[in-house]
Amino acid sequence: MIKFDEQLFLQTKGQIGDSFEKALQQFGGYDEDEEIFGSILPLDQIILKKSEAANVLFQSIKQHWGKLDLFTLEMFRSSNIDLNNVQSKLDAFFSSATSKNIIFEHALMKNVFNFSHFIELVFGKKTEYSKSISKLNEIYFYKIGKKYLIHILYNHKIDFWRYLYAKKIYSVFLQAPLHTIQNPLDLINQFKQYIQSFMTQSQVISTMNHFIQKIDYKNPRSYVLKEFHLLNISLHFIGGKRHYKKIHKLIAEVVKTWEAGEWALTEKEETLLSYILAVDGAKHGDTEKTIAYGKYLITNDRLINHSIELLIDYGKVLPNLKPEPESLVKRYDQNYLEQIFFIVIDALVKKGQYGDVLQLLKEYEIASCTSIYECLNTEAFNKDLLLKIEAAVQRNIAYIVDQSHQHVMQSIEKWLEQYKEAESPLYPIARMTSTHVCNLLKTFFATEQFELFEQLMSIYKKYLMLQEDFEDLRDFVVSFMEKKTSQK
Repeated sequence: MIKFDEQLFLQTKGQIGDSFEKALQQFGGYDEDEEIFGSILPLDQIILKKSEAANVLFQSIKQHWGKLDLFTLEMFRSSNIDLNNVQSKLDAFFSSATSKNIIFEHALMKNVFNFSHFIELVFGKKTEYSKSISKLNEIYFYKIGKKYLIHILYNHKIDFWRYLYAKKIYSVFLQAPLHTIQNPLDLINQFKQYIQSFMTQSQVISTMNHFIQKIDYKNPRSYVLKEFHLLNISLHFIGGKRHYKKIHKLIAEVVKTWEAGEWALTEKEETLLSYILAVDGAKHGDTEKTIAYGKYLITNDRLINHSIELLIDYGKVLPNLKPEPESLVKRYDQNYLEQIFFIVIDALVKKGQYGDVLQLLKEYEIASCTSIYECLNTEAFNKDLLLKIEAAVQRNIAYIVDQSHQHVMQSIEKWLEQYKEAESPLYPIARMTSTHVCNLLKTFFATEQFELFEQLMSIYKKYLMLQEDFEDLRDFVVSFMEKKTSQK
């Protein structure tokens, strides 16, 4: 165990909270001008010279995983390791002159060293089993300048060790220059991950916001700082009404600071901001904003092309249930692509830009559904394709209701009994579907796609009609015809 960690653990008896902060003061901890996450640990207490870090790393792994006991026996068995010669292989590895350096280099490359990494080093075998039931859970290892941050996570009093690790990360960022910290994005995300266990979501976002602002104040502009600010924006976007209000200010600051220059916003980053601004525009009824940012995302398939990276980097910002292009009846806000087409089409219809909607429907299957897309792209009128729309909707409803296509008519009966009830789990699906289908109907009527209009209207009235939307659609048709007549 690291000497400082051991002393702190004994002093606090493994407790966190006020007793933890008081103990830190006794070990040289101090407060910054602005309290963010309590006391800061002196940097020389938590980062070690290379030789010391290598020894701590090697001895900790050898002590806890280097010999067979009741716990490690089960861990090796779960890793599908032949138990007959485990101890001899362990002894051979740890007695090797190169083992200490091998562990050091591997831990530095991975930054997080767990039992599966140990198995790979000693036995040359990859395993999915990484859970440790021994005293040692895993080890974090990062280079900070010419020294090393090492934190050993123990299973006993694990909350203490997680809290201490968050405190170490916090202290490193507020004392070490940002450019000297290895993989700072990983570290700040680990900080966020661990403080979530001790704070509400709102407190986490406030803490991260103040933390990132403080890091910004202490460091010159850089690529990493830009990424920190984008992380901050993403947290505010998903963080509830109070934090959401700051979105525009935060985005404006990022755009102003990183509009040009060496670390100018990339297309991926502009895609993230455009997605947030498009959704925000729809939320506040700003049709022009929704259209502008939504079209940016759709053009050149930007959102599609960058979606995987965005999902990896910014997690919950993009709703990512599997898209269902074959389905017309669905929650359009549960997949980022379906959501963007939904809000853009809604905004275009409100602006009367029906030709633009029709173009989207012809170009993108996911803008409506497979059967409508096929109808719009057939060279000649095909009644069979029109009939396929209703059959697809029926199967769609059956799967929503009973997760099966076996008894379609019975499933439809259940749907018809429940979908208009506000308390029904089917209602949110019906609500969004009705809005989208009515937008398609307005488009088909305005662009004189009358066969498609009549077929979809029949389907809407049979399975999807909500009275308020239907009355709005009827008023639209009357108004559109009156306007057209007056122009003759």
